[in-house]
Amino acid sequence: MNDTLLNGLYWLEESAIGDWVATSIWGYPIFLTLHTIGMGTIVGLSLMQAISVLLPRVYPLQMPIYRFWKVALLGLILNVISGSVLFIGSASSTWFNWPFRIKLMLILTGVLLSTSLTRDTMQTDVTGKQRIKAAAVVVVWLSALVAGRLIAYID
Repeated sequence: MNDTLLNGLYWLEESAIGDWVATSIWGYPIFLTLHTIGMGTIVGLSLMQAISVLLPRVYPLQMPIYRFWKVALLGLILNVISGSVLFIGSASSTWFNWPFRIKLMLILTGVLLSTSLTRDTMQTDVTGKQRIKAAAVVVVWLSALVAGRLIAYID
C-alpha cells in the first residue's frame, strides 16, 4: 500500500471538517441528509425519465422530463459535495471499501447514461435503442443505491 496515499487519507480525517463530521452530533446527520436529498433528486428524476421511456402507455409524462434535467444536475452537485464531506470523515476506511468504489463507478455510469437518454428523448420519438438505454439506466441507478447501502455493511 502506498504510504503517501494512506497519509493523505489520515490527513483528511484529521482535518477540521473530517473531525467535525466524525465526532460531532450534527456533522454526519446533516451531510447524510443532504446526500439523501441529492441522491433522491438525481436518481428519482433519472428513473422517472427511464420508466416513461420503457412504459409510455402506463406512465405518460404530461411534460417532458428533460425540462427538469437541470434540477437533477443540482441534485448531483449536492450529492458530490455532501458525499465528499462524508468521505472526509472516514477516508481511510471508506477508500478501501469495495462497495464504495463500485458505487462511484455506477454513479458515473448512471450520470452518463441518463444524460445521453435525456439528449435522445429531446430530439426524437422513443426507439428500441432508447428503451435499452432506459433499462440500463434503471439497472445502474438501482445498483448504485444498493452499493451505497452496502458500504455500511461490507469492509
